Amino acid sequence: MLFDIFADRTVPTQIRWMATITLKNGIDKYWKRSALHPIKLPEKELIRPRLLTMLDEDTPLVALQYCLVVAKIARWEFPRVWPSFAEDLLAQIQAIATDPSLSAARRGIMENNVLYIMHLFVKSLSSRTLVLERQSLRQITPLVFAVLAPIYAERIAQFHEVMLRNQNHISDTATFFAESLPLLKTIRYCIKTLRRLWVFGIEKAESIPAGAQEFYEASIGHQAAFYDLFQKLTLESSSIPDDYQVVLRKIVLLYGKMYIDFQKYHAVRFITMPCAKQMLQWYWLQIAAEAPRMVATPEDSDGACEPIMEPLLIQGLELYKNVVKNFFYTADDNNQLDDEVKRCRQVIDGEILTPDAIAKMAELLMFYYIPLKPKDLERWQDDPEGWMTDEESDFWNFDVRRCAEHLFTDLVSQERDRLAPELAKLVMQTDEGATNDSRSPIEQHFRREGRYAALGLCANDLYDHVDFCKWLGQHRVEESPMGVAKWRMAWLVGKWVVVKFPADQRPHAYTLLLELAQSDELLVVRIEALSSLMRCIDDWDFDPEQFAPFLKPAFECITNVLAKVDMPETRMRVVNFLSSIVQRMQREIVPYAESIISLIPPLWQSAAGENMYQTTILVLITKVIEALGAQSTSLQSFVAPLVRHSTDLTDPAHVYLIEDGIELWLILIRNATALDSSLMELLQLLPGLLQYSTETLRKVLKVVEGYVLIDAPGVFHNNGLAIVEALHALVSDTNLTVRATAAGYNTLNMIVQCVPFEAGGKAIIDSNVLWTAFTFIVEKKEAELALVHHAGFLSRIAVHYPQLFREFVLAQEATLAGTFAKNWVDLFDDVGNVAQRRLFALGFAVAIATTNDGILEALPLMVPVWNEIMSDTGSSLVYFSDVDDDLPDDYGEVVVAENKRRQLLLNADPAHKFDIKHVLADSMNECERLNGADRFHAIVARVDAADFEDFKNQLS
Repeated sequence: MLFDIFADRTVPTQIRWMATITLKNGIDKYWKRSALHPIKLPEKELIRPRLLTMLDEDTPLVALQYCLVVAKIARWEFPRVWPSFAEDLLAQIQAIATDPSLSAARRGIMENNVLYIMHLFVKSLSSRTLVLERQSLRQITPLVFAVLAPIYAERIAQFHEVMLRNQNHISDTATFFAESLPLLKTIRYCIKTLRRLWVFGIEKAESIPAGAQEFYEASIGHQAAFYDLFQKLTLESSSIPDDYQVVLRKIVLLYGKMYIDFQKYHAVRFITMPCAKQMLQWYWLQIAAEAPRMVATPEDSDGACEPIMEPLLIQGLELYKNVVKNFFYTADDNNQLDDEVKRCRQVIDGEILTPDAIAKMAELLMFYYIPLKPKDLERWQDDPEGWMTDEESDFWNFDVRRCAEHLFTDLVSQERDRLAPELAKLVMQTDEGATNDSRSPIEQHFRREGRYAALGLCANDLYDHVDFCKWLGQHRVEESPMGVAKWRMAWLVGKWVVVKFPADQRPHAYTLLLELAQSDELLVVRIEALSSLMRCIDDWDFDPEQFAPFLKPAFECITNVLAKVDMPETRMRVVNFLSSIVQRMQREIVPYAESIISLIPPLWQSAAGENMYQTTILVLITKVIEALGAQSTSLQSFVAPLVRHSTDLTDPAHVYLIEDGIELWLILIRNATALDSSLMELLQLLPGLLQYSTETLRKVLKVVEGYVLIDAPGVFHNNGLAIVEALHALVSDTNLTVRATAAGYNTLNMIVQCVPFEAGGKAIIDSNVLWTAFTFIVEKKEAELALVHHAGFLSRIAVHYPQLFREFVLAQEATLAGTFAKNWVDLFDDVGNVAQRRLFALGFAVAIATTNDGILEALPLMVPVWNEIMSDTGSSLVYFSDVDDDLPDDYGEVVVAENKRRQLLLNADPAHKFDIKHVLADSMNECERLNGADRFHAIVARVDAADFEDFKNQLS
């Protein structure tokens, strides 16, 4: 029905347009067989034959949507369902081109529509990577070239004829524009299709179809002619129609896109084509011709201070960059050149990048393209923060200056031996010597700016030729247009500090950068000075003691800049810089901690809705608390709301903030000496976080342990059962890894160690975690590596809550208890940690003081274990630290509070503290008392005589 509405030309245009859009969206969503409620096959059979019957649609909006409909269906149908689509479309193109009954206007409309469909179809095929679809593209490439290349050549000839007829008044006649615009549109669509086929439809040079290479070689001359026309119309005519200028501009740039893609995917063929030198030389001629405009100012007499077509210059610079430095044109790891690389190097070194060309290229780039331009200075006034953000981005190939910087850097890097010495002589000139010539002040400024830019861009290549510290001492920071020299000085220090900057000269750099970051400087200069200072601080050779005298002015500069900037990206950068200072200076920032904390509320308020910005603030607070150590306890009430906002699973912001929020929470707990009410209220979030299966689980468990270490009874007063139940759900989940299960049991073990039975026993019982561990060991369905952790928890319960454990075991049937005891003892051999082995042995000793026959039957298995433990006299002297192994060695006071708590807990561990001989003697006496002498002797009689004799000897 939608297609019928679209095909009915009596329907109002708006309705037909809406019907076509709806049809396009429906096809995009429901045409595939795998879609939910797909279009049925009979409906497809009705639509498909009618698709190519509306090529004469003359309403632009409707025609555009119609072409998209056909292209989308072809995307799903070709080549499996509709293998003849390409041939059908090409037949339509030929029929339109040769039908004498069509008027020129009607032919132009139909030709544009069908060529646009072909463009969309080829574009879709070019983006696919499956072998069958790539093969289909290569199969249709000769067919498309056979049809479109002649049409392209014919339209080019017709356009040339139109130009000849109007050559005397091209720029001021509507006739020329009216006659040539339809031809340009057809040429544009042909190029859009053929350029993709040239790049993606031809795999090898031997398979180039007829007409393809002729099209590529002719395109160089055509591009030059179209650019000359565009240049003439732009400079001479003020009445050029906008649509004409746009189409002509796009045609010129389409040729460049073809060259760049061809170079990217077929680098060797690109450079060995006979026309490669001609094309690159033409691009360089345009770059050289436009060079004076790059440094022109609006006050220049000619008034032309912008290049005619800046994207064309970017294309040329990118092409040369990929010639100067390209993997395919270099030797392999063994410094060997294969035949293809040798051929490429011969062309590049002998015809394109000759020594004379390289020198001229470097000079042109340095003095005209890499200096800051007048438009950069305009943005410094209008949008300094946006300009700085763009400078830090990776989208360098959208700006002519930054593209030139990359070309210049690669050129010097590849031709270091030839260019570096000469470049060093230029940059080492003093300003007085460099400006002692007849050039105008503005020319002298741009040449000085070019030398400064080259010095920073090529720092890695000028390492052996330039003493930057000496250069810095000889070149004073002067006033210049819009503070360019000051910005460049700050930028230069940041470039060289990571390359070659002696430690004894660093205070001079700190002084210079902090002077440039003062409030009376331009904002762009201040931001760049802070960025360079950040590079100094992040450098491997940074000395905190040397920077200590500069700490106060640095904080003042950062505070002033934060008050001035508005963009979240800039604020994030400055906050990150502040975090770096806090992290590197550690205890030195304590006197300024209050000032830093006072910045947080306005920063957090300004970051509302900016989740990435909020993460940087959380990181800053984390660094401050790390640096303050135990002194951070006073900040608990201030930080707790931020932790809640970041880790509350009901708050949508947690998706972005939870990782940094939990890190902040963990550091706060580690450094705490007591828990205030705000931190106690956060306990309500822990059960949910323990069930939140992410990479943050390990840190959440450490948070629980930190709470328990500080105030175990207080923590368990209101939240104990919920926490233990969450841990129970964690350790009972068989889908988790063994490491996750072990981490959960480590936290449970610490709870059992820290929480008295009166406070924690009920939570252990009500959560059913005891029965879960017992069941795992009885059933023995998991690997021993996992079962060891269940058994270790039960051993810990037996040692710390012996009465609970004995009552639990006594309540089990003898058969079930016997299976448990046997499997429990069997797991002893899978325990490698000496302290854990002693814990198992102590657990066995506690368990034997019972009347349960199942447990007592395991006595013959337990006695050899006890003998081994008692004979290992050094085991009781082995201590294992429970402090996190992911903490750096130089943390010092940062986690000293929790380290002490963990060490005290370790010292009190029965696995180290208890004398196992006394425990065993007491347990055997208790077992004899509970079972009676006769039954006890009958039980002991089952033990191997030699083992029992050894046992008695060790006890005595």
